[in-house]
Amino acid sequence: MSIPVHYRPDSYVDQLVGSMHDDDDEVHTRRKKINDDINNEAESPSSHFQSREDQVSDSDTSNDSESPPSHFQSKDEQVSDNNMSNDAETPPSKFQSNDEHLTEDQSDGADEISSLKSIFNAERVFFNKKNADADQVPSYSLRHRKTHFPRIFSIEGDRNWNHKLRGEPKDDKREIYVSSEELKQQTRLLDSKDFSYRDPLYEGDCVPMQKWQETSFPNCNLFHELDFLGKSRTKEFEFYAKGGYNQIFWLNEDEKEDDPELVMKILKYGTSYTDRNYDRVRRDGLILERLTPSPYVLDTYGFCGFDVLTPYADGGTFGHKIRSWERGKIKLSSQTRLKYAMEVASGLADVHDIDGEGMSSVAHGDLKGGQYLFLNGVIKLGDFNRGRFLRRNSTAPDTACPYTIGVNDYAFRSPEEYEYLPQTSAIDVWALGSILYEIMTGTEVWDDTDTEKAQKNIRKGKLPKIADKYLKSEHPVDVALREAIGMCYVFDPKERAKAADVASYLRKKLSELTEEYDD
Repeated sequence: MSIPVHYRPDSYVDQLVGSMHDDDDEVHTRRKKINDDINNEAESPSSHFQSREDQVSDSDTSNDSESPPSHFQSKDEQVSDNNMSNDAETPPSKFQSNDEHLTEDQSDGADEISSLKSIFNAERVFFNKKNADADQVPSYSLRHRKTHFPRIFSIEGDRNWNHKLRGEPKDDKREIYVSSEELKQQTRLLDSKDFSYRDPLYEGDCVPMQKWQETSFPNCNLFHELDFLGKSRTKEFEFYAKGGYNQIFWLNEDEKEDDPELVMKILKYGTSYTDRNYDRVRRDGLILERLTPSPYVLDTYGFCGFDVLTPYADGGTFGHKIRSWERGKIKLSSQTRLKYAMEVASGLADVHDIDGEGMSSVAHGDLKGGQYLFLNGVIKLGDFNRGRFLRRNSTAPDTACPYTIGVNDYAFRSPEEYEYLPQTSAIDVWALGSILYEIMTGTEVWDDTDTEKAQKNIRKGKLPKIADKYLKSEHPVDVALREAIGMCYVFDPKERAKAADVASYLRKKLSELTEEYDD
């Protein structure tokens, strides 16, 4: 499995100038001079031809100076780079080397341009830019490129990613099998307009609900300090599971006995390096960080690029436990199931009240049993990749601007989602009802109905059937769960209960049941 390691300087020139001087005026002057020199070089490449000896000299010098892209070349690629430079057109002997024909004042700028050439040639080889001019120096920032490939390494070596970048067929198999169905799903996502751009925070009268929604606090150093390659060889870093958007890797550092086991969540193989997908991870990381005080939401140790680091959930997913109970593999008492229902609802209630104002600035958007995890016996909600930051209507500050999501699958969602109508955090409450249905009956909603037909039924306002043994039961747990489901399954989202109301009701019923058992 290939793990992305992101190295993205804002600009070649920024990178070179940034470490030269602390004085702003001098930096500005040097920046302008280098940009002018680069532009002149792009217009007249022959004006700064180097002899082969000078190219070798520059290559040797670059090993001692900061030239980040060269650190990501394998030995074979470095040899390839040398071979390609030998194939480049040799300047006529009448040309002097840069050091000979430049004045003392010009020599510094020429050194910078030589460094840029080295960087560009390294990238040309790394990304297999066969048609690129070996002497052309880009005069633009990385951020203005239409396509950007972050630096990457692979715990299987660099072959797979070389094939990926160059579009060549590969003979070797991936360590993690990717089925044709998964690749087809990824193609669908890539072709969907819904996955190509970041959701705007400012649009018309809609503005961010909170300032923190516009921020980002990645702690990439933590990720870069982890030796994934070494730990994969010592079995301290292994593939663990996969989900809708993610692949999960287990991490446990043997030399740090007091540290908890961790998992690294990485967007699934085949996901595009788009602004929208980077923002998807930013939202996930920010929401988890903001909800650290909640005992019913998963903690986080940080995020960077496509990666999020969280504690390892030793009890697996909530959905898996319910299915095991349904199949008779484990036993769950009625009181335990009511406790689970209360914790599930409490997690969502904390998400919807993330700012403590009673007005939700976050919607989960994908609430189902697999998003809840057992950690030390407590159910915790996680995975906000599909989550949305809700915005405030500036003309009516007490109301939130609705949004839409372009692809709504399965049959646990709300009517407005399948109608693709404007949506709010109320969609999560309907989905909560589907989870409570599963806790009561042991089966998923509409499990005996075709998905397309089930979605059509939901759009018409029809509800899933409940078996008579639960529908007519007078057991206090079944009665409480039926009532809570009814609070969630309300067709009009404006009339639907709040998650906090459902959690409060279930907490009250659990308390009453506990007192009854204690007596």
